[in-house]
Amino acid sequence: MIWMALALDFSGAGALPEDTLIIGVGRDFLDGPASRTYLHGSTHTWEALTYLDENLNACPWLARSWEIQDQARTWIFHLRENVRFHDNTPLTADLAKQSILRIASSPRYDPSGVFKDLETLEARGELDLVFHLKKPCPVFANRVSYYQSPVLHPRDFEPDGRLKSVTGTGPFYLKQAVPGDRIILEAFEGYWGIKPHFTRVVFRNLADAQTRAMALMAREVDAVADVGAILPQQVETLKHVSGLVLDHVEVATTHYLVINCAKPPFMENSHRQWLASVIDREAIVDALVAGCGRVAKDPFTPLAKEWCFGYLDGSWNPVKMPLPVAVDILLHAATLERWPYLDIAQFIQMQLGRYGFKASIHIREPGAYYKEMKEGRFSLALQPNTLMTGEPDFFYAYYLASDGPRSYGCGCARTDELIARGRHSSTRAEQKPVYRQLSRQFSRDLPLLPLYHDISFFAYTDRLGFFGMDHNFRPLLVQAKSAGGSRKRAAESNELKSLGQSPDKIKTFRVGFLPDRNPVQ
Repeated sequence: MIWMALALDFSGAGALPEDTLIIGVGRDFLDGPASRTYLHGSTHTWEALTYLDENLNACPWLARSWEIQDQARTWIFHLRENVRFHDNTPLTADLAKQSILRIASSPRYDPSGVFKDLETLEARGELDLVFHLKKPCPVFANRVSYYQSPVLHPRDFEPDGRLKSVTGTGPFYLKQAVPGDRIILEAFEGYWGIKPHFTRVVFRNLADAQTRAMALMAREVDAVADVGAILPQQVETLKHVSGLVLDHVEVATTHYLVINCAKPPFMENSHRQWLASVIDREAIVDALVAGCGRVAKDPFTPLAKEWCFGYLDGSWNPVKMPLPVAVDILLHAATLERWPYLDIAQFIQMQLGRYGFKASIHIREPGAYYKEMKEGRFSLALQPNTLMTGEPDFFYAYYLASDGPRSYGCGCARTDELIARGRHSSTRAEQKPVYRQLSRQFSRDLPLLPLYHDISFFAYTDRLGFFGMDHNFRPLLVQAKSAGGSRKRAAESNELKSLGQSPDKIKTFRVGFLPDRNPVQ
């Protein structure tokens, strides 16, 4: 019934309400009660202490600045004044503390161990949040960025940490959530930063890739924007549709061939080297990914250029081919309408077949997929990962550490020692050679094979004068403008477009506020 009412309101060319922005995405942005944030970060309903700029360096968000003491063991974040939750409760250090402790106290919400070394968290006065760490962490401002420190009102928390709703501080608040269908947001009048142009935003969950494209061309949505929302094979068609604007941005997401290192045929390092040598990643990117990615030369996104060394250059030594056996390639069903994973799996199946391997492709719904991954009932799997903190520990502690949540039998004492050294170095300069070693070891051990770094396309109709998406695939909801209206509105749109050409300026607009000049004091 809700769907029918909204469909009547929003369907048809030119019939979309002037104050409403409708975005088609390929998944449900309702993450639910057992998640860190209830709603996906792209909804702009909640905010965190810091965000990452286009070079994946921490910049201010709810924290206007921060100080570092005791050789990076103590971090003092100074919260912004005059920030209010959606119920008009003022943001205080104590409320932020309660929210972050909810994350820090549960492996469910902190799977990469961002707060593993947190000793105490102190609310000092009204607006100072003080983290005391057991060991140094020179990149802690990165570690608490975005999803690692969402600040929600503690009244949303159940005793077990589950969420009843989302009461954040963002420019939009949740008006209605229809599971599997749509998220309806309203602009928050009490927002502390730049006020959005649109008073209502609707995210429609259009799981089928063709349906998303058709809805855009029929102007049932204003935009299609999310990582993987437009498939590579749709790009050329959408380029030539009158009244559509097609754009792209390199995002912090990399796509991986996950290898089960705990069972044949890829238990031995030499066998994984052989596997990497026969999988033609250049051919995959050229033929199947087209302009939507570039071949991975590093374990994670090159946007984190300080930590990238280019060791995955394809110079593997295939000295030992494993005995041909049955190989199971596991795919997550929900990813197939967002990336060309089935095509890639079939390409790998064909490549292995040339050497006598009988590879079978198994498509599973989310619950079954993660169950089989956890139980090790796969040989190979395809999945994405986004470097949410912009620094290496987030990746290595997750995939490479012996106790990592996505470590599939390739952990070792040497790797664990390097991960610990990198995490606990006192300065970034000390970290650099450690992460260089880890990157080199990763390229030799190959616990998983990075295939390509994602370049995400998004598209919008000419009803909009400005629309964009950032490196964390967040649509720029605050800056989005309609093309119609007064001359002043058009001038604002042109100003945003010109500012968007400058890397220094686009950082400001991606986050949605004017960052302070000197965040670290």
